[in-house]
Amino acid sequence: MPSAPPEQDGKKSQHHPASHPEDDHQCSVSDQITDSVAQTNVATMGAGPGFAALQSMMGQAQSQNILMANMVSAQKQNAMIGMTTMTQSILQMMKRRS
Repeated sequence: MPSAPPEQDGKKSQHHPASHPEDDHQCSVSDQITDSVAQTNVATMGAGPGFAALQSMMGQAQSQNILMANMVSAQKQNAMIGMTTMTQSILQMMKRRS
């Protein structure tokens, strides 16, 4: 009795004829290669936002550095003005007594 053909329901047939040796040829790829390609792609895709955040943080750090330098300079100038004012006040007080 002849065998019935496999059912055609949109799925691949599970029937593998042994007469086609090219169908049995499979190309296997090493897991190391696929892992390295996946890691490279993820690293490349993840680098953009990381570099953008780094640039933003570097800009903020440089701005704060300039701000602190200006604050130190202003404090130094105020101290010099204060010492000069005190010296001039003492000289004027000493002149009045004599």
